[in-house]
Amino acid sequence: MLLVYGVLMHTRFAGIVQLPGAEGAAENSVAVLPFLDLTDGMASDALADGMTRQLIGKLSKVAALHVTSATAAFSFKDKPSNVGEAAKRLGVSYVLDGNVRRAGARLRVSARLLRIASGDVMWSETYDRPLADLLMVQDDIAGDVTKALTESLRGRQ
Repeated sequence: MLLVYGVLMHTRFAGIVQLPGAEGAAENSVAVLPFLDLTDGMASDALADGMTRQLIGKLSKVAALHVTSATAAFSFKDKPSNVGEAAKRLGVSYVLDGNVRRAGARLRVSARLLRIASGDVMWSETYDRPLADLLMVQDDIAGDVTKALTESLRGRQ
């Protein structure tokens, strides 16, 4: 299981440093790539897909933020493209990605926000909660990402 996770992460996240062409993307643009479901050998994607869609919805309510549609973001689901390539094709400056794992009644969500032009991880967090707190975890991640993006954008002005 660990080996499969390592291969997936390397394949997905390789090549993010200083991607040519990312400079043309709107500075306040973000794509939420489909979260990976690492539960029970990735048997079910419903939890991860739901997390991704909820985060897209919550972030799209931020007036100054341009968020890629779920349709566009999900075109990268289960494809071996890297984050930099996805950002370039979606025309965004930031990418939020992550994974979801469930163990019994516990939920672990790991997420990170990347600034594509520099390859910097702007924010990263792991949330361990009871499965019943799924909506709260989604709210927490959306709030934390919004804060990280706002701080990053302020620092670039």
